[in-house]
Amino acid sequence: MPNNYKTVEHQIRKYSFEFLKVSEVPLIMLEDLNEINPEIIENAQKPNLLAAAIIYVFLKKSGLNGRGGITAKDVGEYFDVKAPAISQKASDIESWLYADDEFVLEDENDTYEFIDKDRFKVNELYWEFTESSESENIKKSIKTLKSIIKKDPDYFDPYISLHEYYLMDGDFENAIKIIERGFKRAIDLIDNNGRFPDELPWGFMENRHIIRMIFNFAMFVWANDENKDIALKIFMELLKSNHNDNIGARYSIVAILEGFSSQEEWEEKFESESGIGLEYGAVEEWFYKAAEKHRDVIGWWLDLEDDE
Repeated sequence: MPNNYKTVEHQIRKYSFEFLKVSEVPLIMLEDLNEINPEIIENAQKPNLLAAAIIYVFLKKSGLNGRGGITAKDVGEYFDVKAPAISQKASDIESWLYADDEFVLEDENDTYEFIDKDRFKVNELYWEFTESSESENIKKSIKTLKSIIKKDPDYFDPYISLHEYYLMDGDFENAIKIIERGFKRAIDLIDNNGRFPDELPWGFMENRHIIRMIFNFAMFVWANDENKDIALKIFMELLKSNHNDNIGARYSIVAILEGFSSQEEWEEKFESESGIGLEYGAVEEWFYKAAEKHRDVIGWWLDLEDDE
């Protein structure tokens, strides 16, 4: 057996002994992988990442991951690798081990957690653009943002900015097209057989561009579609997938229920005297008073907060 095999075997066995009641299944998965594609083991630059990925595939298949279980972050801390790298490598492992079987959650009660891969290079390009003098020129900005999107169509902050530049340019047709395209790609990226992630944690920087894209599309629908139920449903999915609600979906949910016609109209009500940001105290006072009237929709979140 190659040295990498022994290294990975040792790491899996040690983890299994400490956390998996000495389960032999991850070791059997390693053996199967070695029979199917030994090169993936022999050529592994980071044996600890390969071991972590095999463990994580086992956790997913066994329903032991996610909320109340062992997350990719937990596995990453043990093996000293990043959670997004584990998720990406785990997908490769699954494609080899279960090539003939489409991966599905074992039952609807299993937790589905999504963590995006690191998109550092295109992220850096985007932020360099936002800080450049070029960003003050609408036409040049549109061209640059379209170029960034081509480099990585699944990095979504440029879609949001391009939508805004199209609006400034009076190009409403393309503004609508780009916000819809970004949302569709974001949903396709996180979708698991028609299922929105149970956990789409904001705590992972890699997920924030996705959450922002979905949130901005929900705001767009809220302002432009007479049927507010669609926007309400999207905001609710965001809140359910991240109970800490760093993006503020709970406020938008209650604002829709209270009859506000758009995010902009709601924010104007609470704009600070300086014109920069919202009056936090006033927002919180309004939210808890208004939310009590809509416990049938958001009571589950209020109860969660009471339990903490």
